[in-house]
Amino acid sequence: MTSTETGLLLDLPPGFIGMPVTNDDEANAGIATAVGQKVGAATGTSAEQFSDHLLSLTPYLKNNGIRLYGRFAVGEGPESIATLTLGTVSWSAARRERSTVDRDVATAALLDVYRRNHPRADARPVRLPIGPALAAIEVGEFRLPPEVTGQAAEVVRLKVRAEYQIPLPGDEGLVILAVTADSMTAWPAIADATARLAHSLRPADTEK
Repeated sequence: MTSTETGLLLDLPPGFIGMPVTNDDEANAGIATAVGQKVGAATGTSAEQFSDHLLSLTPYLKNNGIRLYGRFAVGEGPESIATLTLGTVSWSAARRERSTVDRDVATAALLDVYRRNHPRADARPVRLPIGPALAAIEVGEFRLPPEVTGQAAEVVRLKVRAEYQIPLPGDEGLVILAVTADSMTAWPAIADATARLAHSLRPADTEK
């Protein structure tokens, strides 16, 4: 499946339910309606409800550079439902002034920043078919204060996140692929699924 506006293809996992996100609101509405009609009943909601849910998310996704969003089952057990996001980030104006980007140097810089911001994560440089990248996995707790949830006490959610940050050639920017789930025990399956997705990333023009 093509990840819209990234110029990349990737092989989505079996059972993936989601949608590409474009810069065209009318196109997004059409995609959400089509997805709702296709899978709404399977999720226990009507096609209209599922489409409305997707549409309510698209402004946030679009504004944060996310170009593909969805969910799929991972590992064993109904609790292991993972959320996939694929987004793009532009290089800074200073970096864009350079004619080329050394992707290995960029990956090393990304790794340094990531390790500072996520000291408990397992982060390392890797080599994907598409080029050098940062790979990381982090398992921990996500705490929501009462003023956010409306509950009497703090809500603690377990969270596992696997992430790849992939510099693209030239001034094309950075692709961030992330898979998250609310399951501590599912982390090996999540790491494996994310690795398969990352290794399947390839330029769309290679299959024309």
